[in-house]
Amino acid sequence: MQEKKVMTIQDFSSFGQCSISVALPILSAMGNETVALPVALLSTHTSEFKDYTLVDLSDNLLKSAEHIKRYNPDFDVIYTGYLGTSATVSQTLEILKLFPSAKIIVDPAMAESGKLYDGIHSDYVDSVLKLCQESYICLPNFTEACMLAGKEYTSTPDDDFLRTLCQSLFSSGIKTFAITGIDNGDSLCVIVGEQKRIRKYFTPKIAGKYYGAGDVFSSVVAGAIAQGKTVAQAVTLALDFTGKAVLETSKDKSHWYGLKFEKFLPLLSKNL
Repeated sequence: MQEKKVMTIQDFSSFGQCSISVALPILSAMGNETVALPVALLSTHTSEFKDYTLVDLSDNLLKSAEHIKRYNPDFDVIYTGYLGTSATVSQTLEILKLFPSAKIIVDPAMAESGKLYDGIHSDYVDSVLKLCQESYICLPNFTEACMLAGKEYTSTPDDDFLRTLCQSLFSSGIKTFAITGIDNGDSLCVIVGEQKRIRKYFTPKIAGKYYGAGDVFSSVVAGAIAQGKTVAQAVTLALDFTGKAVLETSKDKSHWYGLKFEKFLPLLSKNL
């Protein structure tokens, strides 16, 4: 592994194994020096937890990035996750201009199961689309892909729908994408669109809801891209790692709030 530099811009949830608390150990295990710009500090993530605390840090984002820029770090990747507001997306677009050589990896982190996350407004989709258009690869789940493409969500997409969805994402200006969480019966499908071509990857479906799985997947993709891996190599590694963590988590019903991924971190450095 070569030491690379990655900046990640997303929220920090203290408890719940998601966002920055997932990104930092994964990116570091893959040999990347990581700089984190938190957009907000939460006591927990917002899924199923109630009465969580939240401190908005977005006013500090651009100022922090400008201060970091003074020391001339050359980031290989800038990886964005949950940003929450259109204003924060606008600040993030300004930050990207400070580091023009970085590959941009975008996890839209705005919706699931056919609806936007609580607190996110419909105009946010257009803002995130602008960010995705700047990306080296965009990593939406199926719901987010439908929203970015302007397609009505369906829980049972057929091949024609998926083909049209991918064509619409290309037409929207997104050059490369990996759509996760597509239900394929006894498996889950990830569709990768690159250079107008479509490839499908499959992983076994394990019953249950696994919070933070998307964050784990996206973090591995970001870390692998920073290390010079191709999109196909990055997606394959991310699917394998996330699948192992989901299977491990499924064995412990008390661990419902995130993925038990830590024991598999050595596999990331071994496979790079």
